[in-house]
Amino acid sequence: MTNIEPIKAFMEPKSIALIGVSRNTGEDSFNILENLLHYGFSGKVFPVNPSADQILGIKSYPNVKDIPEDIDIAVIASPRSTVLNLVKECADKHVKGIVIVAQGFADGDEEGNAMQREMVKTAREAGARIMGPNSLGIANSFCNLNTSFAFSKMDKVPVGIICQSGLFFPGPPRLILAAKAIDLGNACDIDVSDGLEYFETDPDIKLITLYIEGIKDGRRFIDVARRVAKKKPIVALKSGRGEYGAIASKSHTGSLAGRDEIYDAVFNQCGVIRAADIEELTDLARTFSCLPLIKGRGIGIISMSGAGGVIAADMCQQHKLDVAELSSETLAQVKRLFPPWLAISNPFDAWPAFQVSGRPYKEVVSRAFNLMLADESVNGIVFISGIFGKQESWDISQAILQAVDAVKNKPVVCWLYGDHDDVQAKLEESGKVAVLPSCERAVRALARLREYTEFLEKNP
Repeated sequence: MTNIEPIKAFMEPKSIALIGVSRNTGEDSFNILENLLHYGFSGKVFPVNPSADQILGIKSYPNVKDIPEDIDIAVIASPRSTVLNLVKECADKHVKGIVIVAQGFADGDEEGNAMQREMVKTAREAGARIMGPNSLGIANSFCNLNTSFAFSKMDKVPVGIICQSGLFFPGPPRLILAAKAIDLGNACDIDVSDGLEYFETDPDIKLITLYIEGIKDGRRFIDVARRVAKKKPIVALKSGRGEYGAIASKSHTGSLAGRDEIYDAVFNQCGVIRAADIEELTDLARTFSCLPLIKGRGIGIISMSGAGGVIAADMCQQHKLDVAELSSETLAQVKRLFPPWLAISNPFDAWPAFQVSGRPYKEVVSRAFNLMLADESVNGIVFISGIFGKQESWDISQAILQAVDAVKNKPVVCWLYGDHDDVQAKLEESGKVAVLPSCERAVRALARLREYTEFLEKNP
């Protein structure tokens, strides 16, 4: 039976002890307490600093054992040499979860490795769990919690991330949109499988993303990931693929990267979608969090430019998607939009209907979307368009969204260029359409969506 209580203590704490919190405040102070107060965390916060009576108006304690109340989690932000003793003090206090920020354990020398093993032993004997070392801890925008020492903005989006790097925490650089984050660091105790089990039943999270450098308990990961992937998509960026990356991951988090082809096989077996790079991880976070599953491989292409349609068609073939063969009824309806001399097929080249036939561009887009989505051979749409100015005639967002609302079960990805910021913002704010930075990336995202759908079809 899954036990999510240990990680729930980290993600939904009612009380936090901040051990080693600085008395310095203000910009560039990296003060965890100041950040927590700024986020509006509603739980109890207890600074621990033997050199201060209070910090930011909050009573400070010389030792965690001096705090007169129970503590859910403690964040240890002090030098490596002090950490083992502080873990023992937290264990004596019966703290449920311990976040260790310091580096230099399994990611360092043998002495650090031995200290890490001793910390885990001490915590486990007391019934506590450890996040880290070398970790920023956790973030949960739904309870205004972020234990990072660097301030970051958070969004209440349906995405959770489990990572082995602060790079992927919510906030700048805003590579991943996430509402909840778990930074495993060295993953000496709490690991990726624990995070997956927590997000498995989390009603706030629709998509789980991973950045991992190594997995210690492969058998457990396979069992957990395969079960979770049947309920929610999991998208993973696994680094340390080559010789140099493997060496770097060993010095970063102490992870043994392992043979890359084995990870490919494991992910494929579990239904985990593997992203090739940060760009694709970002694309898939957007795509999987807002689009419905794609029920087949037939793709409809609507493009302002004929070249865009050709590129999209090539990309469909490259990613094993089909350019849908439209019904004669659909083609007859579409032909009414275009000059009589133009041969009509999929992709739709919208420019002649707009520029030659003289129809308003919004009308062309609306009609093309409605006809394409209504065709049974079309399972998803790639839309490519330039936006040339902010005037009302170019705001096609409503036309697209009305067509999507009428069908609901077919995913739409867009590549927009030109003066498109306003239109893109409206589409993204709707949570119904994915806007991606290029035609190639838009098609690739649909292909990965289809990959996940096929996993579900084969593993009901």
